[in-house]
Amino acid sequence: MRRNWNVLLAVAILSVVLLTGCGGDETSSENNSSSKGIGTDQGSTGEAAEKITIAVWNEPNPSEELNMYAQCEKATGIDVEVTVIPESEYSSKLNQMVATGDDSIDIYVIWENDISNFAQVQGIDPMDDYLKDSSIKTDDFIDAVAQLSEGMGGTYGLPWCAATEIMFYNQDMFDAAGVEYPTNDWTYEQYLQAVEKLTVKAPDGTTEVYGSALPNVQTWWAGIGSAGDQVYNPATGQLVIGKGAVSFIDDCKVMVDNGFVPEPSSDTADLFAAGKAAMTWQGSWNIGTYGDELAFNWDIATIPTDEVKYNTLHTGFYSINSQSQNKESAFKVIEYLMGEEGQTINSKASGNPSAIKSIADKGAWKVETAITIDNWDAMTDSLNSGVFGYTCLPSGVTNNAIGAFEAAVLGQLTSEQAVENSSQYAKETIGY
Repeated sequence: MRRNWNVLLAVAILSVVLLTGCGGDETSSENNSSSKGIGTDQGSTGEAAEKITIAVWNEPNPSEELNMYAQCEKATGIDVEVTVIPESEYSSKLNQMVATGDDSIDIYVIWENDISNFAQVQGIDPMDDYLKDSSIKTDDFIDAVAQLSEGMGGTYGLPWCAATEIMFYNQDMFDAAGVEYPTNDWTYEQYLQAVEKLTVKAPDGTTEVYGSALPNVQTWWAGIGSAGDQVYNPATGQLVIGKGAVSFIDDCKVMVDNGFVPEPSSDTADLFAAGKAAMTWQGSWNIGTYGDELAFNWDIATIPTDEVKYNTLHTGFYSINSQSQNKESAFKVIEYLMGEEGQTINSKASGNPSAIKSIADKGAWKVETAITIDNWDAMTDSLNSGVFGYTCLPSGVTNNAIGAFEAAVLGQLTSEQAVENSSQYAKETIGY
C-alpha cells in the first residue's frame, strides 16, 4: 500500500492548481486548447452520433489514414472529439479539471507523474472490471506496465505507446575518425573513449565538433540509472540517487572541461542534427523527427551500459474520467485504441512501439523515412530494459535536480552537494 503522503500531496497539488486557476489568469481553457471533432456523422435517424471527448497534448495526425481517432470513429461508430491542450499547460489543466470535477472530458491521456495522484483522489476510474471481458491483451504488456498497475492497486490507465531513450550517432563522423560503430552491447567505457576520439578541435584549441552532446532533460536520468542508482522507487514515490549520480556528474564535468561535450546552457539547439556533435542521447520519438532530413548518414544504438542497462520509458495513459457520463463508450474507444489496429496506426504515425509486446514485435513503428537505420533492434533492446523512472516524479523535483547537476558540471557545486541538494528538495516537495 502506498503511503498516505501520496494522498496528501495529491490533495495539496490539486488545491493549489484550483486556486491558481481561479486567480489572475483569465485565459479560458478553450483559448489554450483546440477542440477537434474528427467526425460529424449522424445516425440514420438524423440524430447526432454518440460523442466521446479525449484530452491529448499533441495534434492528431493530418493524414486520415494515420489518424487513429478518425479510424476509431469508423470502427466503433462513436464520434471522437479531440481536445488538444499545449504540452506546457497539459498537466496543470488536467489537475484543474480533476480538482473541479469537470465532466467535459471523458478520456484523459495522463502522464506518469499524475496518474497515481488522480487515482488516489478518485479522479479516474479503475478499469479492471471492463478489462475482464475485453480483447485488450493485458497479459502481453511489457513488464513495467504491470508493475505500475500493481503499485497502484489496480489498472487506472493503459499506455498509448512505449517510447524510450536511445543513442543516435553520425556514421560519417565515425568513419572519418576510424571508430567502430556502437552496438547494443556497447559499454559506458567504450562510449567515453569514443567521445574523446570523435571530438574535433580547431588549431586554437576550441571545439569544432563535440564527441557527444551533453545529456538533456530525459537522458541525465539514463546516465544516472545506468551508473547504478534506482532514480525512482515506485513503492515509496521517492527520488533515489547517490553514488551513481555523483559518478555520472563527475564524468560529465571531465568531458565538459576537456571540450568533448558542450557546457550546459540555455541554448536548446540540436547539435547532433546540425552536424556539431557525433552522438546524442535522445528520445526515440526523434527518429520520426529526423527521418531523411539530416545531411549525413546516421543510425541508432542502445544507450551504453555502465553498472546496469537502464532506460526510462515515456508514455501517456488512457484513463476514464470518474465524472464522465459516457464511461461504457469511453472504454469502447480505449479498447479500439489499445487493439492491434489502433496500436498499429499509432506506431506508424508516431514512430513509437506499442507497450503490447506481440504488437510491437511486428515493427509498425519503424519509420519509413529513416532510411539509414539498420539497427532497429536498438528499440526493442531498450524497451526490454525500460522502467517508469523519473517521469513518475513531479517535474519540479526533476528539473530542480538537473539544474543542480548542471551547476556541478560548471564547478558551482560539488557533485556530492548537487545530489544532496536535489534529494533534500525532493523530500521537502513530496513530503517524505
